[in-house]
Amino acid sequence: MNTARDVTPSDAKKAELQPLQEKPPIIDDGDELIKLETFSGKYKNALKNVTFEPTMFLFILAAIITMTTTQNLSLEKACRVNLNFTNEICSSLRQQNIENQNQYERETQKLLAAAMRLKTYITATVPCLMAIFIGAWSDETGHRKVFVIIPIVGQVLLNINSIINTYFFYEFPLEVLVLSESIIEGFSGGWCVCFTTIFSYISVITTEKTRTFRLGIVNFCMTVGFPVGMGLSGVLLKNFGFYGCYAIAGSLQFINMLYSSFAVKDPKRTPGQKKHDRKGVGHFFRTFFDLSNVKETVTVVFKNGPNKRRLRMIVLLCVVTILFGPMFGEISIMYMSTRYRFNWDEVKFSIFQTYNFIVHTIGTIFSITVFSKLLQWHDSMLGIISTVSKIAASFVYCFAPNERIFYIAPAVEILNGTSLLALRSITSKLVAPNELGKVNSIFSLTENLMPLVYVPLYTKVYTATMEILPGAVFLLGAAMTLPAVIVFICLFVEHRKGLKKKPVKIENGI
Repeated sequence: MNTARDVTPSDAKKAELQPLQEKPPIIDDGDELIKLETFSGKYKNALKNVTFEPTMFLFILAAIITMTTTQNLSLEKACRVNLNFTNEICSSLRQQNIENQNQYERETQKLLAAAMRLKTYITATVPCLMAIFIGAWSDETGHRKVFVIIPIVGQVLLNINSIINTYFFYEFPLEVLVLSESIIEGFSGGWCVCFTTIFSYISVITTEKTRTFRLGIVNFCMTVGFPVGMGLSGVLLKNFGFYGCYAIAGSLQFINMLYSSFAVKDPKRTPGQKKHDRKGVGHFFRTFFDLSNVKETVTVVFKNGPNKRRLRMIVLLCVVTILFGPMFGEISIMYMSTRYRFNWDEVKFSIFQTYNFIVHTIGTIFSITVFSKLLQWHDSMLGIISTVSKIAASFVYCFAPNERIFYIAPAVEILNGTSLLALRSITSKLVAPNELGKVNSIFSLTENLMPLVYVPLYTKVYTATMEILPGAVFLLGAAMTLPAVIVFICLFVEHRKGLKKKPVKIENGI
């Protein structure tokens, strides 16, 4: 019996792009999750769907505590060991209680900025090379969890290393601290490998319908982790010192390692992926370092496909560079900027970051639940709202004459939490399931290269303008973000045009 159905011209292509029918590994098998009407049922169902969301939050939280503590430790080493300033000067700089501290503060910060540039070069290079091989190997074998655990172990070792550098404070100068940190973080994969794997994992276990929301939750855990970590770090440092902060951060990462190892399992693997099991170390090295995988990974970006896939991939890759760059750049100079402009110590900075966290949390939850979940707005619209919010806040950060105006900036960028989510969601819907690891590797490679460019750029601009307009560096972020707004607008226009196209009538499957 002949039947007629309405389909779009790209139905055949879409069939190739359907995600793997893999459920989160800690969920019971079944065709579909049963819709539970009671609140307790929905709560239990939500818990069953939790995978790497806590991992992302704990990783960022502990890493930011470590980073902020190390920044203070580095300032202390630069002042007391490398520059050999007196104890009175260095103590006053730390407490921010002398009027004419700017001369010594400038010299200390300039030395630290140079050390940060060196660290960035090292920590960005090795993980970039690793990410290329990891994405392709994960797609080939189905093993993803291990590349989340290894960077976490690296963070544990990083905190132990920092404790050692604190103990040998005067024996080890700033360069030893920076170099040892760079080696550990670089060769363990760092943030790049961890985030690449987590986002690939979530993309694999979700359908196109739920992917934006699930990626939004992971992205929320990531973005919330930054202000929470910064907010806690100052209070912890004031009350527990360097040893206490590193011990707490290391313990959090250890708990994170246990959770990721035992509470989360790899997605269900296909027979083709299982054929690589128990083949020995030699087989692992041959498949992991297979140069053809590198070629395939790069080819993913330039592969033709429906909906102008190649053009969209290249454009989205460019947008990644102009969104991640300012984020890393501003993180690298924010604490130093507030110290210099407003004489803030770590506690005042923590209070600001706590406020920033609350505002950011409200905005991100609102965007994910209302714009994405309820209204089901297109990802490009989320990107437009987020980037415009970011640009507006940059002017407040730049020209704020005092602390009160500076506090307005987080409220202005309250909706700046979904641009990166929109990017990842749009990208994941352009590729086939067996390409998710590869495309995430390329994007993570780009993301990880950004600190290599932007951290030195931001520290250079900051040190060059700190005596003229200390907030000028934030205008750089606004200028960088403007092209992203244009791209998101173009994507939204394309989306609206696509909705107006009528489906093509096909008879008997022809």
